[in-house]
Amino acid sequence: MACTVKYEKENGCVCVSILGDFTLSILKNIAAEVQQHLAEHDCKCILNDMRKAKLIESATGIYNMPGTALKSGIHRSVKRALVVSENSSEFLFLETVFINQGNKVRLFADIDEARLWLSPRLPGVNNELTGKNN
Repeated sequence: MACTVKYEKENGCVCVSILGDFTLSILKNIAAEVQQHLAEHDCKCILNDMRKAKLIESATGIYNMPGTALKSGIHRSVKRALVVSENSSEFLFLETVFINQGNKVRLFADIDEARLWLSPRLPGVNNELTGKNN
């Protein structure tokens, strides 16, 4: 597993790139670094590039992921885009678990759409590319 965490000034987001297997223990290992970047840059969004990652975790482990992020200081109000490959259905359950625990998380197959969703906009204004509200 390879992982990089960096702040992208042009997007105003913390960007996390994960290659290989993704598990609860990997989340535990990177969450503190992600939180450090969020605090340092007064940032409220995370772009998770997981197009080359594979979620290999039990249902219980996935259920514990939102709590692990919260314990590391990543608040539920932080907007998170998960960019996955188009055939990564295993991430659908992860998205549902995060949402059901009060987190702002959304899956994307296109990284540009994810960046657009993360970008600040006026509440209730339709996005001209997707037609969806933020």
